[in-house]
Amino acid sequence: MKLKYDFSALWKIVENLGAAPVPFSLAEHAAIPLIDIELEKGIEVALENLENISGLIAYDGRQVLLYIPDQGRNIQDVLNGNRDVGKKFHVAHCKALEDMKKAGRFERYIATTDTSGIFNLTGSSNSTHEILDRASLYVCQFCLNMLNYKQAKVNKNARQIREAFNLNEFFETYSSCFRHLPSRTHVTRGESVYSTNWSKISEKLRSANDWTCSECSVNMLNHKNLLHVHHINGNKGDNFYSNLKVLCKACHRLQPLHDSLHITSLEMQTINQLRRKNGFFNGTWEQALKYADPAYHGILGIAQSAGWPPPEIQYPFDTIQLSLDVAWPRKKIGLVLSTSEYLTYPSPWKILDLATAANFKFSSSSVFTFNVYR
Repeated sequence: MKLKYDFSALWKIVENLGAAPVPFSLAEHAAIPLIDIELEKGIEVALENLENISGLIAYDGRQVLLYIPDQGRNIQDVLNGNRDVGKKFHVAHCKALEDMKKAGRFERYIATTDTSGIFNLTGSSNSTHEILDRASLYVCQFCLNMLNYKQAKVNKNARQIREAFNLNEFFETYSSCFRHLPSRTHVTRGESVYSTNWSKISEKLRSANDWTCSECSVNMLNHKNLLHVHHINGNKGDNFYSNLKVLCKACHRLQPLHDSLHITSLEMQTINQLRRKNGFFNGTWEQALKYADPAYHGILGIAQSAGWPPPEIQYPFDTIQLSLDVAWPRKKIGLVLSTSEYLTYPSPWKILDLATAANFKFSSSSVFTFNVYR
């Protein structure tokens, strides 16, 4: 049924206020899929129904975490803040989770996209009284070590990494691995305070900057949607030029308090291909760790600690129309988020995804040197 309504009076008010109409499309404001709403609340799942995407836990193509609500007799201690006695939540298909699957553990598992770090828990201090409440849990250390998240595997202060673990930051780090980015089912205070003329300000500033990122100098003229304007102080209503900075999407998400800025694998590859074409990469570890897709930081940390030289970023094959996100050409080792497109790669190359790279032996005896390829 087509609805008709006369908005002339409303547009008259807009005109009197001196505000500019903003184009609106229902396609841009499509309803949030039901699965996203359900996952934010939490869905009970069987372990065999979970997907393994580069070693990370997924459900219906979406990144999730997994936890056990039943804390048993420890429930009261957990609610009192003793996370050490609580059951840990999982963010990867780690050894502990795989062992539970092999042992046929049939506990109630909940998959969720809720990144608050507060979980709906149950338990009982005796056989007659069930306790229901919400509390924090620790992330599984095996998960952190498997991914070498924030160098948990090679860092002696792994417990500190677990203590400071932030789910928003973790989900953002690996967002490029997933075909579905998180849909927002709520709006956090301060996220909807862009000025009404923000689109014009952004367009003008990006154009004045020749559609070029101020951080890495990549030109995004042909990919304008991947060039943003960053509010330096975090206040989206402060549009003084001294508070604004033109950044590509990859540089933008490296800014403080931007742990909800997700980027797809294709977007990351596009930006890095342009950076490489412009001769931006200089073959140093500092630059590799800063500009490679954050999903690879754990693996790169292992390679660096083993004495490997810095890798190539977005390295092109000579024989096929594909590039490797991270590569050591002399060693014929490449890293990608999914190996499905690389099944016909030249035989000398060993192409690894995150899961297989986590078990790869980056032996210090394999140290080698090579020239930076342009």
